[in-house]
Parts: sequence; structure tokens; C-alpha cells
Amino acid sequence: MSRALDDDVKKAIRHGDHEQIFTKIADALSQRYAELLEVELLGRSHMSDADTILLQDGPAIAVPKLRLVQAFIFARALLYEKKDVSRATAVMLLMDPEHLTAANTRKRILQDGISSGTDIETRLRDELYFVDSLLTSRLHRHTKSPTLWGHRQWLMQRFQEHGLKIDATSIMTTVISVAAERHPRNYYAWLHARYLTTAVSETAAEREGDKDKDKDKDDLAGTLEAAKSWALRHHDDVSGWAFLMFFLDRHPEYAGPVVSETARLAASFHWRNESVWYFLRNMAARAWCDGHWREEIEATRLALLGGAERGSDGERVLEQAARWVQAYTA
Repeated sequence: MSRALDDDVKKAIRHGDHEQIFTKIADALSQRYAELLEVELLGRSHMSDADTILLQDGPAIAVPKLRLVQAFIFARALLYEKKDVSRATAVMLLMDPEHLTAANTRKRILQDGISSGTDIETRLRDELYFVDSLLTSRLHRHTKSPTLWGHRQWLMQRFQEHGLKIDATSIMTTVISVAAERHPRNYYAWLHARYLTTAVSETAAEREGDKDKDKDKDDLAGTLEAAKSWALRHHDDVSGWAFLMFFLDRHPEYAGPVVSETARLAASFHWRNESVWYFLRNMAARAWCDGHWREEIEATRLALLGGAERGSDGERVLEQAARWVQAYTA
């Protein structure tokens, strides 16, 4: 959302009970449900009346922009006075996901709580719930916020430090996939997916011979399946395919079914777009690519090329793919 304020809005925020508005919004952000909160910001045209602070139906919360600005003003004052800091920073991050002071303050509060040695997992999971709610809500700036994704990675590192389970499959399904859908080509979401893949892979390597190693392998397989499903549903978004390449380069033992299914669907749905063929041409050029998979990709390419309109983007993409494979096949 834009942080610019109209003149009439500036005039309006000089009046009203900012403390009451802050309390109401902070209370809403402090709630916990079985599913994540889904927060939406409303323009002035959506305010039902002058007294409306927010609308809520279960985990779905709608906050008028004007009310959030009023709450932010009060929250910022609390932060500088070092009062009710956790709730204040929650409101501030809803207003501005790149507010580094708010994010770093939350880290310090959480680290102090962890250092006390009590309720470590509860503290971490509560913070994760809040951050994931912002990352997956219909908030355009939040879903692709480097500050929020960095905060989430910091939380995952604390999970690892304290031996807490990281469910990468669940994170991929309920957080990364949702954020990537809310904001196409979401570099920061897929960067977090890379971090999780690396973390799970390292854990699996450390557990050689451990009975929990199978669980880590299941987590890797689940992560791959979730990412593959997302990429196939959003075949024109290169970020999903780029992550699959990253994953399969590190775990080529999983590549066969992914490459075969992608080639089959590309043929069925006549996918001639750059994103899909960026993935397929790179797979065909990999040293570990089985000859059968390479033949399957080439057969799909020739079939689609035969039906492509002369001079079209599809023809260009398919011809470029052939040149790429020829030039870079190891």
C-alpha cells in the first residue's frame, strides 16, 4: 500500500481516540486461530461508518487504512517510550513491512525471552504465526518484503539452534506457495524455499544412520512435490521453475518424474512459453540428465514446434531451447 496521505486524511488523523484504535488493532493481531490470520487493508470508500475500527470474521480481518495510520502514530510513540513494545511493533509492521527498527526490536524481545530458558518453543511459534500471517495475507508489500522474509529466516535459525522441528513441506504449502501466488515472481519467497531445502538437506546429512533421516527425506520429497505442483499451476512464472532447478541440481535422484510430467503436460497443454522451456532446456543440458529424459524433452519440443505459428514467440522459444541444449550439454 502507498504510505502517501491525502490532505483530508491528514486532517482526520488529528482527531479521534488513537489509543482505542491502537488497542483494537493490536488485540486483533494478537489472536491465534487454527489457521493463519488473513489481514486486508481497506480504502476510505470501504469504511462502513466513522466509528469503524476494523471488521472481522474469524481469522479474516479488514482494517481501514485511516485507522491503521492512527494506530501507527500511537504505536510509534509507545516504541520510543518502550511501553507495550511487542504489540506496538506488530501494528508498525502491518503499516510498514520494511520498518527495520520494529523488526529488530521484536528480535531483541524474543531473544531476551529465549535467554530466560522458559517457553522457548511457544515464544518462537507465536512469533512465526504473526510473521506468516503477514506474509500470506492480501498485502502486496508484505508478501514480498525482504525484511519480513529475513525475520522468518532468523526464526528458522532459532528453531535449528534449539532442536525444534522445521516442517519444510508444510511451510512450502501454507506459506511460500501462498505468498508466491499473492505476488507473482516472488524472489524473496523462493529464496526462503532455497534456505529451507538447504537446511533440511544438511540435517539429513548429519543424521547418517539415524532413524530420523527417513523423516528428513520425506520432508525433501514433500517440499519438491509442493513446489512442482505450484510450478505446474503457474507455468508462466519462472520463479517456481528456477527453484525446481535449484532443488534438482542438489537432489538429481528426484528429477526423473518431475521432468517426465513437465514434458508430458507441456505437450498436452501446448506450453511454448519461456518459463517452462527455461526449465526443460536446462534439465536436458545437465550432466546427470538420463538419455531417456533428454529424448522425451526433445520429442515434446519437436511436436510443439510442428504446431507453432511461423515467426511466433513460441517458435522462437523452442528453437532457442534446441540451440541451448546443443551448446551446453555436458
